[in-house]
Amino acid sequence: MFDQVVFAGGGVRCTWQIGFWQSVADRIQLRPRVVSAVSAGALVSSLILMGKSLDAVEYFAEAFEENPSNVHWGNLFRKDPLFPHHHIYRNGMNRLFEGGFERLREAAEMRIAVSHSPGWLNGSLALIIGVGIDYSDTFLTRSLHPNTAKRLGYRQSFYSVRDCNNVGDLQKLILSSSCTPPFTPRQQDGGREVLDGGIVDSVPVGGLKPGPGQVLILLTRNYPQYPNHFSCQKGEQLWTYVQPSRPLPVSVWDFSNPQSVWQAFDAGYADGEAFLAAYSPEGSAK
Repeated sequence: MFDQVVFAGGGVRCTWQIGFWQSVADRIQLRPRVVSAVSAGALVSSLILMGKSLDAVEYFAEAFEENPSNVHWGNLFRKDPLFPHHHIYRNGMNRLFEGGFERLREAAEMRIAVSHSPGWLNGSLALIIGVGIDYSDTFLTRSLHPNTAKRLGYRQSFYSVRDCNNVGDLQKLILSSSCTPPFTPRQQDGGREVLDGGIVDSVPVGGLKPGPGQVLILLTRNYPQYPNHFSCQKGEQLWTYVQPSRPLPVSVWDFSNPQSVWQAFDAGYADGEAFLAAYSPEGSAK
């Protein structure tokens, strides 16, 4: 039915994508040849293609249960990190990626988005402006594909997982795609700031492979101006967007609420059932 799939970013909200996938994948034989993903969507899609999606939900629910706060103020004057997010993220990859790297590489051609700062902006200023754009696009903009960052010279690059030599390279790529200081450490490439790939476009359609076919685009935000699922023709491709049917009761960076993980998962599963009832095998609305 769909030969390419796009996974939007969205932090904890991306658990919705796991629930949706669990609901629909086997029933429509969802086996994409290309996957384009960004930020937490890159982590989630990797785990889905490894066959470890439910393990991921359980891990993050357990990790959030053990994490009492999103800011560890007791570490303010210590060497330990103030924010626990990077540790939970990396520890999850260390545990969940074991034995899954080759399966991921064989499952699909996966492309992960990373944002780079413009040449006229360096260091902290590029970081501050990039974070401001991300905040604005997340909370103020209702566009599916805002272009604020592009107009300022930020660019989104896509890297193939098949070019990763080992699981360490994959982890580094996903961490680069998810780089959102102060929750994660700053990263640079050739002296330029590397930022969350979603700063340029949190719905990374730029990683799609040209040519005829059907594309499934899994969002994590609710855009009230659009239906829960809708299709549009983009050249030779039919793009089908699916979004949460209502705003998820989940904060992107809330790593201390284990219930939110399962709430997002359950919402995704229910929305998958609704999607199956509304769409034909050809990908068009009944």
